[in-house]
Amino acid sequence: MHTDQQVKKRLLDEFNDIESKNLWNITFRFVEVESSKIKKTSDEAKKPQNKALNRYQDVSPYDETRIILKRGNVSYINANLVQVCNCERQYILTQGPLENSTSHFWLMVWEQNSKAIVMLNKVIEKKKLKCHQYWPKKKKDNDKFVWNDVGLSVEFVSKINHGFYALSVLKLNDLDSGESREIYHFHYTDWPDFGVPKTPTPFLRFLRDVRRSGSLDPSNGPIVVHCSAGIGRSGTFCLIDSCLIKMNTPEGLDYVHIRTLLAEMRKCRLGLVQAPEQLRFVYQSVIEALDSDWEADNEDNLPSLDGSLLNNISESDCESSDSELSSEAPPLPPPRMESLRQQDEDDYDDEESLVSESDSDENESTPPPLPPPRDLDLSKPNDCMETTNTKDERIKNKVEGEAEKTKIMADKLKIMKRKQKEQEKWEQIKRSWFYPLRNLGIGVLALSGGVMIVAYLMNYKK
Repeated sequence: MHTDQQVKKRLLDEFNDIESKNLWNITFRFVEVESSKIKKTSDEAKKPQNKALNRYQDVSPYDETRIILKRGNVSYINANLVQVCNCERQYILTQGPLENSTSHFWLMVWEQNSKAIVMLNKVIEKKKLKCHQYWPKKKKDNDKFVWNDVGLSVEFVSKINHGFYALSVLKLNDLDSGESREIYHFHYTDWPDFGVPKTPTPFLRFLRDVRRSGSLDPSNGPIVVHCSAGIGRSGTFCLIDSCLIKMNTPEGLDYVHIRTLLAEMRKCRLGLVQAPEQLRFVYQSVIEALDSDWEADNEDNLPSLDGSLLNNISESDCESSDSELSSEAPPLPPPRMESLRQQDEDDYDDEESLVSESDSDENESTPPPLPPPRDLDLSKPNDCMETTNTKDERIKNKVEGEAEKTKIMADKLKIMKRKQKEQEKWEQIKRSWFYPLRNLGIGVLALSGGVMIVAYLMNYKK
């Protein structure tokens, strides 16, 4: 069995090796290849009556692990139960509710006996609606969401804003039985779409608070985790939590392998963790967690956060944060069919307008720095990171240059092909006229020759 220090060093060595060689795309591709071997059906999601209940037509829940609703007229919802072996963890990963699926979402929370909802996206990101406003945000007279089709209502109880996330307490009521339950709504607002938080520290604080609420305990139903599509940010959250649980067990220290665990989790819901940068963030978060007392009971012993994150904003500011617009371009999305394939920023914006959400709003132009463990010298890895960033820029410039050359060559080739077609058409026209004219010329020459011969013979006889 390995010690914590040995596990931390193994992960750090693995991280630095991938980082220094700029192999995150290749490492992520390994997971994609392994996931391609998963052969599971999603027939229910493709039925005509259910297509309108999917935010993305290419993000469908597997039939084998999908959540089935028991009450009401609709049994389908785009959600999967993700179970992680040997760590007593269950998550329900789902898309951000659509307006026409909000009642189904709350019915799932009720029927699955979930204690909390973890929301990792904003309602509006990059000027696009990413998720329907499915919960009441203020205490107002008669401000209660009621869904008669499923016999449920939700009302606001309280809210605490922590700057980078907000915790709301909601009351979920069964209109038929009169039973009520309190539901925690953890809304993390500092996670960009297809990207990662600026540093793992506030995310780990967020995860700590979710854990301390008891929402992840086996005594409760599975926690509901969603972003936009319910695979990118949602998958990253669950993978980090599962890794840290496994590594806290004696046997876990021997065999936990992040990429292999991710490939296993993808057997429950497709496409978990969407981008190489998100996989990189998983490594960063686990390394920082192993190197700090991130779950300390005493607030004073917790890793320090950026002061700006701790400045609680007013209630009105907190509400407006849902519609805060992104000023940065999203990172390149990974290949994943329609809403997940690689594209430039303009194409990506167009795609968002079609499906309304996949996972964020803001993204830093550079990846988040690796928090240095206190007992290891990371000066060399930091140098590697600077070199890698420079190398990334050179590669990017080279790729853009090659793309420009390819475009120019393609344009020239089109012109050459057009000219060739015009020349062939002209040759065809010439050939169509040449043979008739040639035959006519031969006929005229023959006739002229005959006339001349006859005239000559007549003169000769005279």
